Amino acid sequence: MQMWKRGVCSTAVVVLVVVALAACSARGGAGAPAATGTPAVNVSAAPSGGAGMAGGAAPPATVGPAGEAPGTGDGAARMPQPAGAAASEAAAGGGSAAAAQAAATVEPAAAGTAGPAATAARAAEPPAPTAAPAAAAAQASSPVRASGKLVMLDPGHQRRGNSEPEPVGPDTRETKAKVSSGTTGVSTKKPEYVLNLEVSLLLRDELRRRGFEVAMTRETHDVDLSNKQRAEMSNEAGAALTVRIHADGDSSASTRGFSVLYPSISVAATKPIAAESKEAASFMLAGLQAATGQKGRGLSAREDLSGFNWSKVPVILAEIGFMTNPEEDERMSEADYQQQLVRGMADGIERFLADR
Repeated sequence: MQMWKRGVCSTAVVVLVVVALAACSARGGAGAPAATGTPAVNVSAAPSGGAGMAGGAAPPATVGPAGEAPGTGDGAARMPQPAGAAASEAAAGGGSAAAAQAAATVEPAAAGTAGPAATAARAAEPPAPTAAPAAAAAQASSPVRASGKLVMLDPGHQRRGNSEPEPVGPDTRETKAKVSSGTTGVSTKKPEYVLNLEVSLLLRDELRRRGFEVAMTRETHDVDLSNKQRAEMSNEAGAALTVRIHADGDSSASTRGFSVLYPSISVAATKPIAAESKEAASFMLAGLQAATGQKGRGLSAREDLSGFNWSKVPVILAEIGFMTNPEEDERMSEADYQQQLVRGMADGIERFLADR
């Protein structure tokens, strides 16, 4: 009897041990959290119906320690990111080499994550503004401002002429005086070289006000510059345009009006610049006509001017009027009329250089 009781007790103990072991095993398979703080959650690695969470429930959005906002802390690096996020951070200076590497290998965001939402948000955003439209508008409103295009002004003549001969051009044996002192006003008694410099200085100031770079062959009357030397000054400076300022004279006191001269295409030395020079002359004539309300005497191609024939850059000569006409002589010394002439010449220069 005692032997039977001992057998039954032993059997009961064995059954209790087996039941206890089974219960412990069941609790261990339920996915109880480890005792080491924040778990490492890999939301893309848990198979469907696995032991990640009891009953297959979705993982929590917060992967950091309790009380920490989503996406922060040590667990933030484990959250799936939209493609390119890590690269953007690295480019901004806040990421690491590991983040940049992760950007190249990041997996597409799973359904229900922030990936598609972030992509849609980026697509809805307006493009970032750039400075290009403002720069284009500024260029359209003043196309030649700060362009670095040099205009060389050559006020004709000088106080004392130089009658020594010089070749009229590089491909001719013909010679003429290096430079003369010009004509004189019949009413004002003003020398032409004085009037030429007066108007040239006003034109210089107007062109600079419009943003042009301007140089002058002379700013005083006491120089000794031949017409060839003046052309060479423009050549060496690389001028975009040379403008020679003169006043005219004639045996008839009734002759009047401005005109614009340009080098002839029939001269071999000026053939390369003849077309552009004529275009510049046309613009200047139109500018003078608009500014003064006068028709003028038109355009004239010349092949006998040293200042043209030695030039390698586009060049024109404005004859602003006749000092041998009493009325026009006086008018050319009036401040208001000089400003009209200057405005017309500047407009012509600006139109010529606008497309260059």
